[in-house]
Formats: sequence, C-alpha cells, structure tokens
Amino acid sequence: MEFPLFEALSGGLNGTNSTNSTNITESGDHGSGGHGSDDPHIHSGHHEQPYVILFLFASFALGALVRTLLKIVPGDLPYTVVLLVLGILLGLASSRSPGFAHYTAIVHMNPHMLFHVFLPVLIFESAFAMDTHMFWKSIYQILIMALPGLLLASLLTGILSMYTFDYGWNWYVGMMFGSICSATDPVAVVALLKELGASKQLGTVIEGESLLNDGCGIVIFTMFLNLAIGVQWSAADFVIFIVKVMIGGPAFGFFMSKLTSFWLANIFNDALTEITITLASTYITFYVAEVLGVSGVLAVVILGLTMERTSISPEVESFLHRFWEMMAYLANTVIFILVGVMIMEKSIHMIEDNDWFYIITLYFGINVIRLIVITILSPATSRVGYGMSWRYGVVTAWSGLRGAVGLAMALLVMQQEFETGSSVDWKINVANKVLIHIAGIVFLTLLINATTIKVLLKLLGMSDISAPKRMTMYSAVRRVKDAQNRSFQMLKGDRFLADAEWNLVEKACEIQDPYKTKDEEVNAEEFVPFQRMSQCQDCKSMVPNEPSPREYQDMAEEARLRTLKAQKVSYWKQFEHGMLNREAVRVLVQATESAADSMGEFVDIEEIKKHWKIKGLLPKLRNKLEELVTDKQKDQLPKPEHKVLRTVFIIVCHPAFEWTINVLIILNLIPIIIEFVIEESHPQFPEYQFYLRITNYIFFVIYVLEAILKIVALRKHYFFSHWNQFDLFIIAVSIIDIVLDNIFGNVDFNPAIFRIAKIFRLLRAMRMLRLSKAAIPRMINVIDNLINKKLSFGYDVGKGFVVGEEEVMKLIPTIIDNKAIARELRQKSDISRRAVIRELGLLQRDHPGIAVSVKTRQSMRAVLNHSRDTIREMQGGGLLDETEAKKLEMVVEIKMKQLARAPPSIPPPNPEQLLRHISWLEGNAELTEFMKARAKLLFHDFGSTLCKQGEQPRGLFLIVSGMVKLRGAAVKYTDYETQHSMDDDLDVYEDYLTSGNIIGEIGILNKQPRSTSVSCETSVQTYYISAEDMDMAFDLFSSNFLKARIWRVVAIRISTPLLLKTLAYQGWTHDKVRLRLETGYMPTNLVDRRSFEIDHTMDDVILVQGQAGSPHTGEEFVAPCIIPRTVHKLVLNTEEGVLPPQLLVVPNKEVIIEEDTKRRNSIYGLTPSRESSLCLQHAAQRRSSHNLLSKRSSSSMFRRPKSGKTVSITLPTLETASDGTTRRRTDLQPIKDVTPSEEFQL
Repeated sequence: MEFPLFEALSGGLNGTNSTNSTNITESGDHGSGGHGSDDPHIHSGHHEQPYVILFLFASFALGALVRTLLKIVPGDLPYTVVLLVLGILLGLASSRSPGFAHYTAIVHMNPHMLFHVFLPVLIFESAFAMDTHMFWKSIYQILIMALPGLLLASLLTGILSMYTFDYGWNWYVGMMFGSICSATDPVAVVALLKELGASKQLGTVIEGESLLNDGCGIVIFTMFLNLAIGVQWSAADFVIFIVKVMIGGPAFGFFMSKLTSFWLANIFNDALTEITITLASTYITFYVAEVLGVSGVLAVVILGLTMERTSISPEVESFLHRFWEMMAYLANTVIFILVGVMIMEKSIHMIEDNDWFYIITLYFGINVIRLIVITILSPATSRVGYGMSWRYGVVTAWSGLRGAVGLAMALLVMQQEFETGSSVDWKINVANKVLIHIAGIVFLTLLINATTIKVLLKLLGMSDISAPKRMTMYSAVRRVKDAQNRSFQMLKGDRFLADAEWNLVEKACEIQDPYKTKDEEVNAEEFVPFQRMSQCQDCKSMVPNEPSPREYQDMAEEARLRTLKAQKVSYWKQFEHGMLNREAVRVLVQATESAADSMGEFVDIEEIKKHWKIKGLLPKLRNKLEELVTDKQKDQLPKPEHKVLRTVFIIVCHPAFEWTINVLIILNLIPIIIEFVIEESHPQFPEYQFYLRITNYIFFVIYVLEAILKIVALRKHYFFSHWNQFDLFIIAVSIIDIVLDNIFGNVDFNPAIFRIAKIFRLLRAMRMLRLSKAAIPRMINVIDNLINKKLSFGYDVGKGFVVGEEEVMKLIPTIIDNKAIARELRQKSDISRRAVIRELGLLQRDHPGIAVSVKTRQSMRAVLNHSRDTIREMQGGGLLDETEAKKLEMVVEIKMKQLARAPPSIPPPNPEQLLRHISWLEGNAELTEFMKARAKLLFHDFGSTLCKQGEQPRGLFLIVSGMVKLRGAAVKYTDYETQHSMDDDLDVYEDYLTSGNIIGEIGILNKQPRSTSVSCETSVQTYYISAEDMDMAFDLFSSNFLKARIWRVVAIRISTPLLLKTLAYQGWTHDKVRLRLETGYMPTNLVDRRSFEIDHTMDDVILVQGQAGSPHTGEEFVAPCIIPRTVHKLVLNTEEGVLPPQLLVVPNKEVIIEEDTKRRNSIYGLTPSRESSLCLQHAAQRRSSHNLLSKRSSSSMFRRPKSGKTVSITLPTLETASDGTTRRRTDLQPIKDVTPSEEFQL
C-alpha cells in the first residue's frame, strides 16, 4: 500500500524523486542536483534540504510582507493574486539563473505533497469556522448546488473546453478539466460579505457550496483522471466507487468527529493538548479515509462541521480558531507562490499565442456557465432553506472564485506524465495546458471578481445600511463620545496631566461613525432623540412624528435580532464561566438561532420546557420494572390460617428460599452449556448424555417442587404474579423437552426432530432470566440516574435561559431607543422569564434534589471562578510570580474539572440547615439558636396568601419547600446621571421564589406596608418568625449588629439590579456585581447627621432608602438610586415622616476594608482606610496588631492586655464635624500604649 505523504516528504526533502532527478539533470537546470550525481553529499540530500526549508519560510515571510503592505495601500486587491505574481517572478528568476534555481527546487517534488499536506488544513479550517446552524438550515440549497450543480457545470465546462480549445481533448479529459474548474474557493468574497454586513445566510450558502464542491469535485476529478490515463472501469466499478467514496467518506468523518469530541470533552483548559488533538484528528481522518478508499476531503468536511464546539474549553476556543486561521493562511501562501514558480519553470515555455485568448474565453465562459446553472436550479433553491432571490443568485454566480484546491488538482495532472510514462502529447496538450488555464482563471477570478464584488453589491442595493443599523451605530458612537467627555473632564483635574495638550488629545481620540451617519441624516431618518416634529392643527404645538408602519416593522425586527444575539452572547458567557454545561449551551444557542431564522419570532418557551419533561422509553421502562418488583408484595398477601400452610408460606417468602433457587438456577446452567459444547461425534457422548439427562431430571423436579410449594402457600395469588407465570412456562418447556428426549433420544430419526429437541433444550437456559429479578432494583436505580441527569440538564437549560433573559432585559435600553419597541421587547422577555421560573419551581417541587444539585454545582463553580480571578489579580499585581500563580491555578482548575462528576441529584437541606445558612445568622450560634427556638414551621396550601400588598409586616417567612409568587407595583429605578428612568416600561412586578429565600426582611427593618402580595403557587412549607420576635432579637443582640447585618444584605440585594442597569457595569455578570458590592460598607448613624461627604476613595454610593439632595446642583435623589459620581456632598432628608436614609458605599479598589475576624458579620459600621499610604514597617505593625486582636477571647471583643504589651489600632476614619457633617479623616496615625479602658471605648 502506498502512502503519498511519505513519498512526497522523502521526495520533497531530497529535492526530487528518482524520475524527477533524471528530468532535472537532462534539462540542465540543476546541474548535478539529482540523484544521479556521484557526489555522496549531494546524493544524501545535504545540500537540498536547507533550500526547501528556506523556500518555505521565505514564502511565509513574503506573505506576511504582502499582507502588511496591502493594508497600507488603498484598494481591494486579494493578497493571493500578489503572491501568484511574486511566484511567477521567482520562477522567472529561477529559469534565467541556474544558481537561483537551487532555492526553488521544491517545485520538482511530488505534487501529492501539496495535495495531502495542505489540503486537509484548508478544508478543515473552512468547515470548522462555518456557522453550523445556518449550514444545516441551508443544507438542501447547498446539496442542490454542490451535486447536480457541480455535475452540470462540469459537463458544460467540459463541452466548452472540447469545442473551443484545439488540443484534441476527449470526453474524459474535458470532464476532468470541467471538474477542476468547478471547484470554487470564495474565501475573499465571504470575508467581504461579512465586512460589508451583507446577508450572513448568503455567505453561508456560498461557503457551504464551496466545501462540498471541493469534496465532490475531487471525486469526479479522480474518476475521470483515471479514465483519461487509460484505466478501465466497468459500470459496476463506477457505481461501487461513487457509493463507497460519497457515503463512506462522510460516515468515517462523522465517526472521527464524535471520537474527537469525546476526547476533547475530557480535557479541561489545556490549549496545547486540545490544538494538538484537532490537528492530529484532521490528518488522521484524511489519511485513514484515503487508505480505506473513501473520500478524505468529504471526511474532513464532515469532521469540521460536526465536531462539537462545546467540547473545546472556552478559554481555548478563540486561540484554536486563530491557530487554524494561521495554518490556512500559511497553506494558501505556499500554494500560490509555488504555483507561480511552477508555471514559469514548467509551462510558460509551452504556452502559445492562442492560449491567452483561450484563457480569457474560458474566464467569461465559466462565469456564464455558473450563472446558467444557478438559474436552472433556482426553482429548487428558492423554495428551501433561506430561499434564493435573483440578487442572491447574481452574487452567488459572481462569487465563484477559483483557488488553492483547483491548483492542487492541476498539479496532480502534471504528475501523471511521470507516473504513467505516457506520450509527449499528454505532457504538452493536457498537463501543461490544464495548469496554465487553471492558473489563468484563478488569477482572473481573484483579480476581477473579488475586487468588483463590492461594486456589484452596491449596484444591487445589498450593501446599503438599514435605518435601524444606522441608528444603533449612531447611538453607540454617541455613548462612546459621552464616555470620552467624562474621561476628559476627569483627567483634566489630574495634577500630573492638567497641562497636557488637550486639543491634540481630543482630536487624536475622536471616534468616527463607521457608517458616516450625520446629525442631519439622523434627524431625517427619525432617530431618537432627534425626531421629526409636526405642528398640531388644534394647539399649534410641536409634537414628534410616529414612525411609519414599515419603519416601525424594520426597527422592531432589527431590535429582535439584536436581542436574540445578546441572548446568545449571554449563553456563551455562562458557558465560559462554567454556569452552563456543553450540551445546555448548545441547546440554548440552537433555540436562539432557530428563532432568528423566522421573522418576528422569539425563543420558543415550549421547546425549552421539553428538556425537563420526562417522556419516551425511560419512564415506561421504569414503570414496567416497578410492576415486576411490586407485583403484589408477599408481605401484603394474607397468611394461611392452617399451621402447616403458614409454615410453608413463611418458608417460600423468606429471602433465603429465593437465593437458594437462584443458586440452583446458576448451577443448572453448567450442564446446559456442557450439553451444547460436546459434539455428538465425541466418543464419550453417550456416557455424558446419560449423566446430563439425570441432572436435567433432578433440576426439573426441584423447579416443580418450588412451584408446588408456592402454589400451596400463596394459593390463587400465585397465578397473579408475572414471575410465577414465567416459572410455569419454563416448567412446561421442560416437560416437552423431557418427553422429546425420551421418545427420540435413543432412536435414529429425522434430523429435523433432533433440531427441534435441541431448541427445547436451549430454552432451558431461559431459567437464567429469573436471576434478573434480583437485578431489577439496580436497573431501576440506573434508570432513575438517567432520568435525574435529564432533569438536571433541563434545570440547567432553564436556569441558563432565565439568566440570559435577565441580562437581555438590562440591555434593551441600549438595543433600541424607541420606547414602544423597548417596552414590547421587555414585556415579552419578562413573560418568558417568569414562565420558565415558574416551571423550574414546579420541577423543584417534584424533584428537589435536582434543583439542589444544579444550584450546588453552580455555587461551587462561582466560588472557584472568583478564586481563579483572585489568583490572576495577585499575579498581575506582583504578589505572585508566574510559577506560584500557575500552581495555584492548577489546584483550582482540578477542582473545576471534578465538578463534572457531581451527582445529578443531591438530597435537599432540612429546615434547620436552611435556617442556619441565612447569611445574617451564619457565624453566630447563640443568635441562630434563638431564631430556631422562636421559628414556627407552617404549612400553606396551594393558592393561599402569605402576605397582602399594603398590609403591615407581620414577620419573616423562610421558604423551606414549594414556590410562591410575588406580585405588586414595580419599583421605579432612575439613572440620575443620564436622567432616564430605567424601568418605566413595566407597571406591575411579578416574580417567583423557591426554597431558601426569605420574605419580609425590609418590612421588618422600616416597618412600612408591603409593596407586594405573596401567594402560594404550590403547597408551601415555611419557617415563620414574628415581628415581635425580631424586635426582641434586635434588642438582645444589638451588640452583634443584627439589624446592621440585615440592612447590609438588603442593601446589596437592592443595589445589584441598579448597578447592572448602569452603563459602567454593562459587561459585568450578576455574581461579579455582587462580589463588588460585598466590599461595600454602610455608614452609621446617618439619622443624626445632616450631610454626607463623598470623596475620592468611594467608587459608588447607592441611596438604598430615604431621600437626599446635592447642595451644589440642587438635584434631589429618591431611593433606590445610584448617586452620580459628579456629586461630592449629600444633604440627607431626616424630616419626620420620611424614611431614614440608608447608604451603601462601594470603595475603590485601592481602599482595603479593615475587618477584624470576630467582627466579620458586622460590616455595617466598617469604613475603609488607605493601607497603601503606610510604609512597610507600619503596615507590618498594623498586621501584627490585627493578629493580636484576632486571638482575643470570643466572649469579648477586647481583653485587658498583659503588662508591658502595647496595642496598635486605628481610629474610625469617619468623624462628625461641628456643623453635623460627616468627613473622612486624613490625619490618622496608629495609637500606641492604649489603656484597657480607652481600648474598650474605641
């Protein structure tokens, strides 16, 4: 068996193969460079190898230089055209200078090296980068164009070449040439379509057609090439070849893709290994397919298309795509330069004057043929997939560029002159002409079609930017400019940058609109906030115009597509953070893409629900197994009154009796096996048969006695059991077996009778099926595990969908400025979100262990993600070197990988555990025991109401099990920085809560009537703690800052959606925002103060409750809201009748919260300090004092120090001035030698 790669490598590295050497030596181009030389050094290839390596890497460098220069030079010239021209120039220099020819000796190698080394890279990269959803959606269009379209184009091109060229080509050569010409390579056009924002569906169809065109074209090319060189094929050979290649290739590629995906799925975040696997899999698939005689190209196409993207680690995926882009770029670079050199060295001297005319004729001919083929197929292609309009057809016809695949096939034709020993006519009239013409049309299509496609799109109106896209881009650019203006204002106040040349800075940083939309155009196109105005005929006032129905429809459709895209981004982000598994993100992304395909459609909730609905074989099989186990349990049967019968009943119902019968069944299997193993021709067969017959009788008697005992003990109930019915069937089969054995066992008779008797003997082995009764419970457990995995997967899908909807809802104001469309989108998103939350709550009610498992797994991943981010921050800050950081990251990533083995179901925590895990109780055993003693466990029926809107708070409810629905007035959030309401499109707030959530915390704190009603959607179990008990706890545990803890939990909960809706936190996840807020603190005693100063150490200040104002601007702020960063002082409204103000301060990253270990849960009164301002000596002293304080007794925060000991502590950093304002102290110093009494006061 031949392996072309190894032949090519050996030939390539040595400069030539033996035949090539002869040819080179005879031509005189290379002197003694062939194998025929007597020089041992030259013969061993020592002089040739460096030239090959030098040529390859010089080509890479030349390609990089061309790519760099083309970015500087204006125009749309494809870089492959320039490389082909440079290759021709190199070939010209090589043919004119024998000394230079050493550097281009690679062109004399076996062309199979190009085909088998570079082609898999080009094919896999194109297939792997394909949008698989759109590909499979367009598969019928692609197949129509790639199969009948390819055959028709090859036929017409072959006819054109036969009757236009005067080379004397026959049908075989013509069809071979036509198949080469029909292989398209529209990389440049597809890239341009993406750049211009044209139809992504059209680009997918063009690229998908090219992929299958290449595979099918190579199959047709191989077949007609063999026929052209004289290989004799029968009709049967032809059919077998087509079926084997066209079906076997994709089947093998699919198998390899699943194998590769499985391997990749078991590797976690190892870029080198994952890239190596994909690279090895590509070449192994190609070569093994070729060895098996199937299409290696089609196998690689299917490998790239069906390999699961989710099997690749999220951190590696981007790098993997870049790696394959680089590989394809290098392959294209070498092929085009090599073909240019080869044309000049091998074919240019054979080109005739009429060949130039033929190349031009062929160029126009293949474009007309492609247009004709697309027109003929249009009735079919326009009715499937995404459809095919006449504009799409014209663009598809003009985008039929030719490239590296056609050149590689042309080089294989050149090789035939060496392999077959054909006449000179093949070399002159076929091989060289094919290479010249293919190179010509590749050059012309790249030079003309690729550079004029932009003009064609403009003429057809396909490159016009729609009004909604212009509006979105204009709005985005405006936001960027606003952010720049804020940066300018901030930096101009910096003492080091104040004297910068700000005019130059502003000019250099100016951002231009890529769509070049001007304010006047915005006014004309009715963009918000610049709308056309009309004068009312009645009141003569100016009112904004409403968009026309068509404009409204276009804007709504654009907003819908952007919303779906934002959902898809959210799903991938969750997958990257480990919050969604691989299969869940695939399902959600596919649902989003399917919705995007249908105009006006959103993600189908019913399709999402299907993933946690258990239907099909598993539940039916489980029910059947349950029936077999619980046929009527023996302990449920009435015991006989007779003493003997009662004894027999006890015996047959005892587990030992059942196990004894099972052991006997296993022993019975031994003679059955022996009887079938021993041949009748064996000399001792009669003796063996006698003992086997006796053994059969003994076991038969045992089974009959077992049945009699059970019938006597169980009476009529015996016949109701399926297992007992099966036992009776086995006994009946054994009786027939014994009868046949006694009648025909010792008599020569018809062989058919013996076969029947042997079948009945074989049926004895069916007794083994009784052993499955003992395995049924294990089988049920296996099925339960499979069901739990499906439910866990469904819960994962549902939770990912909910998170995606929540993230999209906060982005809707930035997606569309039209309030009506934004309101409609938000309402639809909220309805879908609540519907899925409700379904997940019902799922949690029926299968609580599933929800607990998913939540536990996601909680662990969130903690591990934060741990890894912390390690990377420490490495970036210089606290860890690279080695230490890698070791720590490895520990964390091992933990992450272990999460994949987490059980699909975890028993839910009991009520006491839920109570202990309340965040403001955790860590305080005394307070927890108090709450446990006061809490009452209550049960609520479906439909009952826990709390009503407007009533006074009665206490706290901790949901132990079940689901409740919240409904009330929506809270209005206002962004005072942009002066826009953030939630003005929802009047009613609805949500669902499940176990572990607490209801009534803020009501207990502010004693205000409830804003929402709470009703039971299922049967609900709660822990109830009355308001009186909570007030008692506030009094008893005031030293433990109980109220402060609850306020902080409530403040973070209120502040999280506020930050998520602001522009500064747009890219942040919910968990990241909460982690940021966890660093915050709440200033104390705001009621006694009249103002609060905001300094540079505070990133954000959130007004959680109450009212405040700015004394400088006169702005008034109503909670809940974020105080604008331009405000530096707040005047607090402490009037009677107004809720007391509560602030949450988020310090900047340079500020470190000083927390004593024993006061960790009393963060309410903590304030930040600037540890970065301390020198190393004082920072070490401060750390020592903290360690000293942390070792004090837990019964008191401070203890009298021993004689001679000094304590270094820091005073609070907030002080109250004489005018009642709160200021941050900047003159703090550690205080030493503090007396115990003073220490206690502090």
